[in-house]
Amino acid sequence: RTRLSCFSSDEATVDAGRAELKMFGAAFNESLQFEDSYDGDDGDVQNQTSSAGGKHYQWMLQDTWQWLNISHDDVIETHYCQPGAKGISLFTSDYGRVFLDFDTMKVQDTQLGLSRHVSLSGGDTEEYLWYYLDNRRWYEYGAQGTSSSKSSVTSPDVEQQYTLNPNGSCPFIVGNASYCIDFTAMMQKNLATGIQRRVRRRPKFNSVIKRSVTGPLHTSVVTSPPAGVWKWEFQGVDGVWTEYGLKNIQGVAGSVNSDDIERNYQLSPQGKMQFKAGRFSYTLDFVTMVQTNSTTGTKRSVKRVQRNAQQILRVPSLSSLFISVPPSTGSYSWEFRGDEGVWTEYKSQQCSVSSDDIERIFQQNPQGQVQFTAGRFSYTLDFSGMYQINNKIRTKRDLRRICKGNAATSGLNTLHTASNAQCSWQFKDLDGTWKEYVESASTGGCSVSSDDIERHYQQNASGTLNFRTGSFTYTLDFSAMRQKNLQTSKTRPVRRLQQ
Repeated sequence: RTRLSCFSSDEATVDAGRAELKMFGAAFNESLQFEDSYDGDDGDVQNQTSSAGGKHYQWMLQDTWQWLNISHDDVIETHYCQPGAKGISLFTSDYGRVFLDFDTMKVQDTQLGLSRHVSLSGGDTEEYLWYYLDNRRWYEYGAQGTSSSKSSVTSPDVEQQYTLNPNGSCPFIVGNASYCIDFTAMMQKNLATGIQRRVRRRPKFNSVIKRSVTGPLHTSVVTSPPAGVWKWEFQGVDGVWTEYGLKNIQGVAGSVNSDDIERNYQLSPQGKMQFKAGRFSYTLDFVTMVQTNSTTGTKRSVKRVQRNAQQILRVPSLSSLFISVPPSTGSYSWEFRGDEGVWTEYKSQQCSVSSDDIERIFQQNPQGQVQFTAGRFSYTLDFSGMYQINNKIRTKRDLRRICKGNAATSGLNTLHTASNAQCSWQFKDLDGTWKEYVESASTGGCSVSSDDIERHYQQNASGTLNFRTGSFTYTLDFSAMRQKNLQTSKTRPVRRLQQ
């Protein structure tokens, strides 16, 4: 008979009487005692004690070539199910004191192996709970910790992500703070401050999720978007849109990249997230699409842009989904739109680069830039924004990449042509006149251009686009063809004109 004492202190001793270790006819008669080891209180976690219910587990030790069942292992299981238990000591006559480490699932300082064998009916699964260590107490995800806000994920959400990819991660938010759980390191990290906390995954004692008789078990699934599909950018002082994660001219990059932001956005499209860049911390507001410097209060416009097929093709994590044959440089023509609206090809006679030069650089880095000169001026050609900008007077011109003739190239490559420049987007002003959307970096200027809107429209003709003009934030609804001020709720008609 097993007698289990109350755990009022960090250590408790249990007299398990005599226990047999049996396997394949071999038997060891051992007099066992148990001593548990805790590295934190269990917070508000309900104490999980043994019951007379059906047993689906068996703890085992490996002695050289054979695995030996541990009798009275419900004592071990009870401790293992408590998040604060880091292990348990067994006192044996043959092996002396051995410590079972629950985190590593190893027997410390011995050659003995350790295993927890689980036997379940087909389709049934164990119920696992996830905990984090906060101020020396373990709290379950979704429960109230020391913070006044709850996590955006619960134990089942985290477990679902872990089941999908045990070597991956799970992003979530608590209030305005953004976090990520690293399943490999079993650590939780605050993306803004870098502070890390330990994480544990433990089963709920004798709890088995039964497969539904009428069909498969339905549970909520937290899925991360495929990496590289969405690009997040902020508008700099010079009006140039820069993707998060890239270094600026001072060589400083933020603590998050586009994929980190997209994961947080998917979890809470109406929320906020915090991050750092250099010595400053920032808050990114998904509703207003504004980034705010927490120290200086400086605000910058933010936009979310879906990459086209050519750009996604060059994102390593998605490269296996597509097959592409790199086009020859002569298959494409690069052109800019002049003041009179005429498209002109880049040629070495007029500037320091030709259309073929630009294409070669584009194939090496579709999200990069090209510096070149024409006459006494220098320019920057931005592949991500598909524009050319005068480095001195800041004049911007539209850019496009078009396929020449019937070149034998991949169908995906032709999707990068800037057909969006052929359409004009306009809103109806108070005086009844139609005015085109014009991007401007000046105070009170619009954060998107007609071409920006067209690019979004081409990607999702029934979607929406958020942008800013001065201190106001707007949503442009492509289905309703209306623009709405999110602060005043005023709406205006919008139209798309084919040029």
